[in-house]
Amino acid sequence: MTDETSANVLSDGEIKSLYIARDERATDETAKKYGALFMKIARGILPPEDAEECVNDAYMKLWTSIPPADPQSLKAYGAKTVRNISLSRLEYENAEKRGGGILFSELDECVPDTEADPVGDGELSEAIDRFLRGLEREKRVIFVLRYFYGEEIKAIAVRMKCGGGRIKTILHRTRKELKAYLEEEGISL
Repeated sequence: MTDETSANVLSDGEIKSLYIARDERATDETAKKYGALFMKIARGILPPEDAEECVNDAYMKLWTSIPPADPQSLKAYGAKTVRNISLSRLEYENAEKRGGGILFSELDECVPDTEADPVGDGELSEAIDRFLRGLEREKRVIFVLRYFYGEEIKAIAVRMKCGGGRIKTILHRTRKELKAYLEEEGISL
C-alpha cells in the first residue's frame, strides 16, 4: 500500500486547507504524504545531507506560499518547489566551477543561459512545457526522469526496460529537438 492510499493520509484538499488555516500540521501532513518523493527528487540533484536541507526548505516555502498560491496539485507544486530549491543549491555550490554537474551540462547545448541572456523564466518554462507535451510518451517520460527528477541513465534504462545506450540516444536526439524547437519559438541560445 502506498502512502497516498493509506487511510490516515489526508487528501491534497485537506492539506491545503491546513495551509490556508495556518495550521502547522500542514507541513507534517505534506511530509507524510510526499516526503519520500521530495527526497528522491532532491537526492537526484544533490548529496544526501544537502538534499535533506533542501526538502526542509521546500516545506518552509510551501508554508509561506500557500496561500496566496492555490496549487491544483500539491504533489506537482511541492515537487517543483523541491526541484527548484535543489537546483539553486547546486548552482550556488558550483558557482566557482560554473557548469554544474554532468546532468545539467547536458542541457547547455539546448537551453539558454538565463543569466547571460535573460529570457523570462515563464516564457522559457512555457516553451519547454509545450515541447514536452508534443513528444511521444516514451521520450517525454525519459526526458522528465533525467532532467526533472535527476535519475541516472541506468535507473531510467531499468525502468523503461531497455539498454542505457538507447536511453542516451533518445536523450541526445530529444535535446537536439528541443534546441530546434526553442529556436523556432524565437528563444535564442
